[in-house]
Amino acid sequence: MTNHKPQTWEDVVGKMPRLLQDLESGEMRQRIPLGKVPQRGIYVFYENDCPIYVGRTNRMRLRILEHGRASSTHNSASFAFLLAVEQAEKKGIDCQNRNRNELEQDPQFAPLFTAAKKRVRRMGIRVVAIDDAVEQTLFEVYAAMSLGTMRQQDGYNDFENH
Repeated sequence: MTNHKPQTWEDVVGKMPRLLQDLESGEMRQRIPLGKVPQRGIYVFYENDCPIYVGRTNRMRLRILEHGRASSTHNSASFAFLLAVEQAEKKGIDCQNRNRNELEQDPQFAPLFTAAKKRVRRMGIRVVAIDDAVEQTLFEVYAAMSLGTMRQQDGYNDFENH
């Protein structure tokens, strides 16, 4: 058992600006080739050099690849699913009164989901390593708010319970 002093709220919150700086100054990557990425941390998808979605994971490489994989479902390509819902609503497809499984099987929605996964595959990605679960959780929200990826700021992060 390691003997270390637990972090205080102030310790964790104090790290947020530095982590954001590390994230924003990090290499802009492409999904293929992704290159070397940390196992645990935060990733941000960028489109036209603008951050639009922040995610957290303990399996970085796989998680990033899942978001755009052609065979991914609504569970593993959740960001692409949000993009598809946005397009579907613009086309007048009812997304509010159906669950994700129903939408995924809908013949009008399915091609939009496929297109959204292709769109995600073209996006740039930045990552930052964060091993601690509490730091990851707080930084995901901090980064989303700081980078403007919250849904009310024309982004796709909402942190609602589902």
